Amino acid sequence: MNPHFLDDDVALLALLGEALAESRHPRNDELMAGALAAFSYRTMDQELASLIYDSMLEPEPVGAERTLDTLRTIVFEADEVSIEIEIGDKGIVGQVVPPGRATVTAEHRDGARIQVVTDELGCFTLDTPGRGPVRLHVITKGTTAVTEWTDLGTPN
Repeated sequence: MNPHFLDDDVALLALLGEALAESRHPRNDELMAGALAAFSYRTMDQELASLIYDSMLEPEPVGAERTLDTLRTIVFEADEVSIEIEIGDKGIVGQVVPPGRATVTAEHRDGARIQVVTDELGCFTLDTPGRGPVRLHVITKGTTAVTEWTDLGTPN
């Protein structure tokens, strides 16, 4: 091998290109999926808002029946913020506490997102995101919170 071969930039780049092409891991797709999953940890600084109340988990009074017009109430809480929502057949009505402007994004498991801005009291409305797990991202002046994945299906 010519000792001055590495002094030629074009030849060096060609050699590096060949090495990269040959170094593809046989399970490259799995490695990429793992890398993307690890990338999702970039949001770890967001505060997790835990489910603290769900009216669907409350026992029914004796003789009472859930009807289609019954609202489902869910409350998520983090250190700095709480998110209170009521779910009905026409959508979701909610409030971010403490009151103030915030951005609320409902993220469905399939990646679909619906985003709204609250009014000055922290109130918002959202279309029902459909069946399956949903999580809410709430961004206020002082904090960013993400709820745990929850099925927001309407009560039946």
